Amino acid sequence: MEITSRIHSIPAKVSFFTSTFAPNVYLVTDGGEGALVDSGFGDEESIRARLEYLRERPQIKVRYIVLSHHHFDHSSGAHQLREATGAQIVIHPKEERQLLDWQGEIPQDMEVPEERKEMFERFKRFRRMAADAAPDLLLEDGESLSVGGLTLEIVHTPGHTQGSICVYVPQERALFMGDTALGLGTVAISPPPHGDMAIYLQSLERLKGYDSAVMLAGHGPPVHDVARKLQEIIDHRHEREEQILKLMADGPRTPQAMVNAIYPELDQRTVPSAVRQVEAHLAKLLGEGRVERAGEDEWALPM
Repeated sequence: MEITSRIHSIPAKVSFFTSTFAPNVYLVTDGGEGALVDSGFGDEESIRARLEYLRERPQIKVRYIVLSHHHFDHSSGAHQLREATGAQIVIHPKEERQLLDWQGEIPQDMEVPEERKEMFERFKRFRRMAADAAPDLLLEDGESLSVGGLTLEIVHTPGHTQGSICVYVPQERALFMGDTALGLGTVAISPPPHGDMAIYLQSLERLKGYDSAVMLAGHGPPVHDVARKLQEIIDHRHEREEQILKLMADGPRTPQAMVNAIYPELDQRTVPSAVRQVEAHLAKLLGEGRVERAGEDEWALPM
């Protein structure tokens, strides 16, 4: 799908994906060169769709595969795409360890309990596949890549993960978001050390300063009113904070109890992610002195 003449989205049907929007993979191309932003899943169907799209454009030499972060729905296809194209895999240095540590207790965007054996094993395979994508280049905030006459600037935007990046292409006024912001809905934030709500909000504020005509998220459709969308996400997070503080006005609460109150009809598959999100808000509020621990798993307003 052509977004602009130099930016394409390469869709793939993912039969096992139950959420609304499967991960996006973008092709940035100019002057016979190209870069992929994220790689999507490593299943056969997804890889085939992306390679067929590229084979239909033999004039484009893919030089880079830029991973916005280590989560396997964005990275598990990277190694196969590298082998097929000869491209170099690029990631922020703070994501390398999490990418390679496929057996570690590191939160992912998608998680299932071990009782769901088939899906659990599938996701474990994806984490192993992501670990195969050992990076060729580690780029810090402010460094850039060239693709033809286009500049791909690395923008370090920690919060969703510690090494999450966005990619800004000034010639197209395009901001590739990974999971820092979605086309629709909100992204999950874990508490430290894997995520950080306070830093996440700082990242969103920083992104408002870019001259962006289009925001291209890791999931969901393009967004053209970028500043308004970013402000909506910031406002939503502050509203959630106030909701958490109001819940504690009646006494100490556990994160699980807060999730039950905030999301009464939540799909049970997403409960662990929701609990971590509440914990991320609590960690931010604790740092600001607005809440305190009231027990091993209870939180309260300061006395």
